[in-house]
Amino acid sequence: MKFVLDTCTYLWLVDDQTRLSARALAVIGDAGNSLHLSAITITEVHRLVRAGRVSIRAPGGLDDWFHKGLAQHQVLCEPITLAIAHAAETLPPIHNDPADRFILATAQVLNGTVLSPDTIMSKYPDITTEW
Repeated sequence: MKFVLDTCTYLWLVDDQTRLSARALAVIGDAGNSLHLSAITITEVHRLVRAGRVSIRAPGGLDDWFHKGLAQHQVLCEPITLAIAHAAETLPPIHNDPADRFILATAQVLNGTVLSPDTIMSKYPDITTEW
């Protein structure tokens, strides 16, 4: 199965797995699943770090942190394609966070499931979420 990690799920996967749910850990540990990340997460993490809202261990910088995390956990970074950008803008106006809308759209276009503790994401009728 395809799972698209939301930003906090990816942050916790790389830096603090104690914050992941038992279900998230099971999904991540199942070799039959593929893990995906929207490229918008890179932008969101940069902004969160700059604003001081999150602190991550990145002695080699954020670029290095992302590359190591993606490789270590075998996460595929998905580009924002025309289909994903269109899907993000045509989703019902349930979630106002633009980054989360791109994450939801990525899952929709990939026919995947969003792995997120965000309860607003679970309100989308055509997108499956788990936590």
